[in-house]
Amino acid sequence: MRSSDTPSSIIVRSIEFKPTADVGRGSEWHIGNVKNIGEGGVAFAMGRKQAVTVQQFDDSTHDFLEEEAMRAPFTFGVFDEEIQVCGIIRKAGVSQNTSQIANKLATLLNAAPFAERANSIISVEPIQDPVGFIEAIHRSKAVIRFSFTVSRPNPIDVDRLIQGPAKEFTQEVGGETSTIETEGMDLNKDVIEEIANAVAADGEKAAATIRPSEGGLPKRIHITGNPVTEPVEPDPDASILSAVLEGARRAYRRVRRNPVNNG
Repeated sequence: MRSSDTPSSIIVRSIEFKPTADVGRGSEWHIGNVKNIGEGGVAFAMGRKQAVTVQQFDDSTHDFLEEEAMRAPFTFGVFDEEIQVCGIIRKAGVSQNTSQIANKLATLLNAAPFAERANSIISVEPIQDPVGFIEAIHRSKAVIRFSFTVSRPNPIDVDRLIQGPAKEFTQEVGGETSTIETEGMDLNKDVIEEIANAVAADGEKAAATIRPSEGGLPKRIHITGNPVTEPVEPDPDASILSAVLEGARRAYRRVRRNPVNNG
């Protein structure tokens, strides 16, 4: 890896490469329309080419015809270089399923040569909304087991309680993912909430065993449910992509509860 190569710079260069990739089942996707927006933001389009049969009428022969044509449904995305968060505009037929669009974006970015040259893999994970999980933690009589996963670190993660050192350990030992688990009679719910927010913001997994009531049977819960979404209302004097970028930053800060200064 060159000294100038950082995780963010590799991702940005991969977007700027405008890669094409087979994302499965013979579906070919593309990245295009790349441009810088605001401070530290990159916007892009992603979508696929699709052959369709178009029914037409020939005025000269007075016959109905079926002809093959190409259509290219696409949506727009934005990437923040500092906090490495990506926002994708939800669009029917293109990006409704968050997990699928994340997998397609990861495949596209890794199709560019820069991550491989740096002996790295670009990972794209949906941010799950941790609200339901945290509410169940605080409603419970006691939390008796808590676990979460970590993968290799990004620079902004290293100051996170046990999460940062665990990420550093995962990297030093040559691992891809580690699982941290603790048990006790009544674990600290506030600490669990802090870690759960950070884990959700990283796209990692967390689970807990709770005792819902005094004498009740233990219940296992997980951070699952709907990915984080953020409504966007663009300023009349600003572009929709700038509004999406700010919306992505706002959603990330809300989940992580650790404000980041983005100017």
